[in-house]
Amino acid sequence: MQRNFSRRTILCLIPLLIATLLVGRAYMKYRDSGQGFKLGIDLVGGTILVYELDQTVSKAGEGSAADVDMKELAAALKRRLDPADLKNVTIRPVGSGKKRIEIILPTVAKQFGGDQSTGDADSKVGTGKKNLNQEEIEEFKKLIQAVGSLEFRMLANDADTDDKKGIQAAQEYLENPANKDILERAAIDGVPPPGPSAPDGEFLALNEPATYSWAPIDDRYRTSLGLQNANEGKGDLWMKVAEARKEGKAYLQVNRGNGDEGEGQVSSMLIYSRECKSLKLSQQQREERKYEYFILTRSSDSLKVGGSVTITAREGNGFSNKGRNFLEFTLNSAGSSQFAKLTRKNKPSGDATGTKQMRQFAIILDGLITSAPQINSPITGGSGIIEVGSIKDVREIVQILKSGALPASLKPLPVSENTIGATLGEDTIKSGTWAVFLAFVAVLIFMVIYYRFAGLVASLALLANLLLTVGFMVAVNATFTLPGLAGLVLMLGMAVDANVLIYERLREERDRGNSIATALRNGYDRAFPTIIDTHLSSIFTAIVLYTVGNDQLKGFGVSLTAGLIISLFTSLFMTRLIFDYCLHRNWLKQLRMLRFFSKPSIDFMAIRKLMFTATAILTILGLGLFLARGSNGLNVDFVGGTAYGGQFKTEKSISELRHLLSDERQKTLLAIDSVKSVEDPSGKFKNIYAIKYKDGSEQQVTLANPPLGETTEQKEAAVAKRASQLPDWSVEQIFLQSQSGSNSRYFTVRTTEMEPELVQIALDRLCREGDTAAGASLLLTTDFTITPKDKHWLLNFIDPTTKEPVPTSPSFVKTLLEREFRTKAPEVGNADLIDVRGEGAAIEGRYTTMRFDLADNPIARKLNAQEVESLLKSGEAAFASRPQPERLETFDSTLADETKNRAVYAILASWLAILLYLWFRFGSWTFGAAAVICLIHDLCFTLGAIAICYYVHDTAFGKLLGLKDFKIDLPAVAALLTLVGYSVNDTIVVFDRIREVRGKNPKLTEQMINDSVNQTLSRTLLASLTTWLVVIVLYAFGGDGVHLFAFVMVIGVIVGTYSSIYIASPLLLIFGEGVEPETQATRALAAAAAKA
Repeated sequence: MQRNFSRRTILCLIPLLIATLLVGRAYMKYRDSGQGFKLGIDLVGGTILVYELDQTVSKAGEGSAADVDMKELAAALKRRLDPADLKNVTIRPVGSGKKRIEIILPTVAKQFGGDQSTGDADSKVGTGKKNLNQEEIEEFKKLIQAVGSLEFRMLANDADTDDKKGIQAAQEYLENPANKDILERAAIDGVPPPGPSAPDGEFLALNEPATYSWAPIDDRYRTSLGLQNANEGKGDLWMKVAEARKEGKAYLQVNRGNGDEGEGQVSSMLIYSRECKSLKLSQQQREERKYEYFILTRSSDSLKVGGSVTITAREGNGFSNKGRNFLEFTLNSAGSSQFAKLTRKNKPSGDATGTKQMRQFAIILDGLITSAPQINSPITGGSGIIEVGSIKDVREIVQILKSGALPASLKPLPVSENTIGATLGEDTIKSGTWAVFLAFVAVLIFMVIYYRFAGLVASLALLANLLLTVGFMVAVNATFTLPGLAGLVLMLGMAVDANVLIYERLREERDRGNSIATALRNGYDRAFPTIIDTHLSSIFTAIVLYTVGNDQLKGFGVSLTAGLIISLFTSLFMTRLIFDYCLHRNWLKQLRMLRFFSKPSIDFMAIRKLMFTATAILTILGLGLFLARGSNGLNVDFVGGTAYGGQFKTEKSISELRHLLSDERQKTLLAIDSVKSVEDPSGKFKNIYAIKYKDGSEQQVTLANPPLGETTEQKEAAVAKRASQLPDWSVEQIFLQSQSGSNSRYFTVRTTEMEPELVQIALDRLCREGDTAAGASLLLTTDFTITPKDKHWLLNFIDPTTKEPVPTSPSFVKTLLEREFRTKAPEVGNADLIDVRGEGAAIEGRYTTMRFDLADNPIARKLNAQEVESLLKSGEAAFASRPQPERLETFDSTLADETKNRAVYAILASWLAILLYLWFRFGSWTFGAAAVICLIHDLCFTLGAIAICYYVHDTAFGKLLGLKDFKIDLPAVAALLTLVGYSVNDTIVVFDRIREVRGKNPKLTEQMINDSVNQTLSRTLLASLTTWLVVIVLYAFGGDGVHLFAFVMVIGVIVGTYSSIYIASPLLLIFGEGVEPETQATRALAAAAAKA
């Protein structure tokens, strides 16, 4: 017996101390600010967007979109969307066939710290990460659509023939005290100040109508102008801009050339500066930026790169341009003619005094001016040069231009969107942690009661296991997800298995009359190989799951793998140390344990044929029931479609839900009179359709993808058919932990319709009182009232029943209203049209009051107050018909097929891994084949149990057991893979004992199998009982998020235990392990002789 306790104790205490510090620190940060633990969106709420590469757009002369490096694209998107990594955004490539990017945007859960009204959600943790509020997520979706946007736009200059009047109007607007509140609001919102309006209707620049807007400058160009904070109080331009800032004015910078080439040249730009007050930034970011700078641009003279216009760039050779630093760029044919026209119009011009008017164009990337070179001559032929100050600047701008012209752009709309509300996320955390706690306590109590002192030692090991696993996940910044919590619970159950194996071996040694010291040594030594085998088999499946799973399932794979590896340390090393020390101190006189069986001698093999027959019938029936359901047994992530989770105003029963969505009501309330395509003259909105129902009401929808059909009439007919039904619908109730009874306000509807807007308006019409769509809405909806002010309107968002204020997303409202205005007032064209901003304090990025303004341009101002209010009321109706979801998930059919294929590959890969491993461990393919057939049986039986739930979940029996109309999704696949690992554990334990009992006997007999099963029966039932105890607690208290997962494991543990006895072991006899090698040879010779 080893006596070096100090070294072994230190080896145990150091990782425990480190884990305690990591978990304690993370908990303190989580309690104070919501940081510390990296939570997945299924726990905090949030959105997962999957975008597909638009492979129709490629860079001129640089290959096709198929050549794009998706990792580079993901990194570039991360740099653009979250450069400082402050917003906890994950961007990565996904999928194998089509090129896709997954963007994970977690929202701010209600329990998170920070003052959302001031934007300081992360102020308590310095520069720590913060999650995104809903408004920021909407802004991100817009940024994703525009990412890499590149534009050439002329700077406004003070020449009489150019922009003098525009500059004067801009200065007057800034200096007018009446506009002080508007400018302050713009600063707080982090948007540029409004552009100038022409007093007489329109501006003229170079004899053509012109419009103007302010554009912010980026840090690089700010530095090149000498406006960086480090230059404060030093540079001439800095001082003059600062003086103008104090007076609330803009500074007109006039540059007069000197030297041989610059003599007589003049150019100018209008610079506006303000203190940085943007709530889009954290307090620390605002302090670091200090001031913001804008330059007035002539937005009517611009060229946008994108779509048919592409660009390439490279560093220029200094010798070809008189030693100056410059870059060369080339536009494709579509952009060449437009750029030639722009530069020809704005080429240098002279006057009678000999002054040469120079003009500059801004390079605007993602809305920020990165450089503003001047035009020396018209740039024709699609190529030209841009002079830049330093070679470093040249390289930076080349990189900017290249990134602005990616080989292929993302399609503007996501192919999949999964949104989970923070309310359900909060409830998931509560129910998940409660389930972990209860499961842990249940296992500890059982182990202490059954194994007495040894059970107490095992409980200490389990506590250490949990602490070390969580500490490891915190240390590697692993994501805690709902399946991950389930993985922790399951890990506890499987970790107990190692202790049970040791203790049952220890009991056998004591029954043989060995001393405690000898029993401990032999027990640990003989249990060791079996423990390694069982743990490795489960780790194989967890690794497969991590490889093929999505973000949530990766969390499961990490927690289960880490927990099982750590379990080897705690169960084999830590518990042995405790026993050795107690034995050394003479504290351990005896080891008393309860006993299920004394010496069982059940003849399991006697009824194997009967059990085989019954099993085969039940398995085929179960699999047949599951296959008969077809796609109805699969969730949207496997068949494509939409999952919409919402709230009712009052609690509803499941029968009421089904009545509201019934086919009879659909035929009446969704009956279509006509569908017409609607054009947006600006081109901003596409696939717009006006739907008129037979009751006379109308709705307008924007589809993410064009409907089927070649002609407009065919597309309209397709939309009419889709809008008149909810195809293949199903509905389930969602219960929060605080709820009791069989009724609930929360629900989830699944349908194979993949357009969320069609699903939303259908639900809005179906969930009404009475039998008409004019009845009062049963859904928790929001209305807004319209209050006209002097030059704007206030929109107040309220619950139509209680009249209480309801926080709402400004970007969602703006999108709906802008579509109404553009399609019903087409004369506005492509100009900026409306502006919607939150008023007052924000609640998770949402506002109860918003300010609506018309854009400050002459086209928008043509709308009179009556027209505006009429359009606002139309927008109000559109808004009310689209209740905000608690959860919204969409999957296109292609992505669903990929997901389904990955799930099948994962299961097959796990089977193959187990087959090969057992073949290697036992030296015969028969052991591996028997185990895999056993797993196939378990899988088919469990799928049959899931299918049966569909038929009985509505009965009194089904409700008593908490059954539901379960549908297979990725978490269910995780459970099936876990079942693979768990079921093979039991099989391996029996196989190990068979090998031990068999010894060197070449023939395996029925009696050997009976002896092996009887000897391991106590361990088998104890391990199954403890694991089943864990998953039954998870099933009862884990909440809806893990209900199916836990159900699979509840059934799987029972079936896996049964199959390891009655399926796996008898299969060894069928595969020839019960036949002597000599007999096999004799039969082979006899067969050969017969053929001869």
